[in-house]
Amino acid sequence: MSSRRRASKKFWNKVFKLFLLYLVIVPLIYFILDKATVYQELKEDTLVFILKVAGIALSIALIISFWSNRDPELRKY
Repeated sequence: MSSRRRASKKFWNKVFKLFLLYLVIVPLIYFILDKATVYQELKEDTLVFILKVAGIALSIALIISFWSNRDPELRKY
């Protein structure tokens, strides 16, 4: 396996792990900050709420992974 392929696989593994982490954290923070809106969105359109949360979690995971991959000081963490 080439080093480029390993680096790519490592990057996407990191994105996946962060995505799963933020998939739990984002709804919890949203629920703590605004319970009424969460209940309302879950009653009205659950699928759209889940897609919003998943999109937010994926974008945060991609940004953090890309940023930490490019910044030499953050690579060691």
